[in-house]
Amino acid sequence: MADTHNPIDLAVYTALTAATALTALLSGGTADPSVYQWLAPEGADPPYVVYSVQSPSTPVYTFSGVAYENTVYQVKGVTDDHSARAAGTIAAEIDDALADAGLTVSGYTLMRCRRLQNVDFLEVDAGKRFNHRGALYRIEADPT
Repeated sequence: MADTHNPIDLAVYTALTAATALTALLSGGTADPSVYQWLAPEGADPPYVVYSVQSPSTPVYTFSGVAYENTVYQVKGVTDDHSARAAGTIAAEIDDALADAGLTVSGYTLMRCRRLQNVDFLEVDAGKRFNHRGALYRIEADPT
């Protein structure tokens, strides 16, 4: 079975960091975008983006083999404001970068990158509020 995580991870990261309207909103700016896989580094200054696989690739088979890979990613903006408005602005830019986007996935032909549902929650750590807003995206890619 093909390793779909690394090429799809790279495609998601590349699309997010290439979206200058998004990276301009992040603490690292466009020069050093604050886009992290799985978890932001300890001490990272919000706002930033975190993306991760929520459902590992499940190959869809036909009689002749794998028809396409099917993966779900969570992609969210994280802020530490008293309101979630800035996280919502970041989420909208994430959507502009990913929803129905033409991602380039090495070794695959992208079939679709589609938003499935929104993600919106709050967490408090040591009395500090963190707002999380984004979405789940289904990525389907055909092995070439």
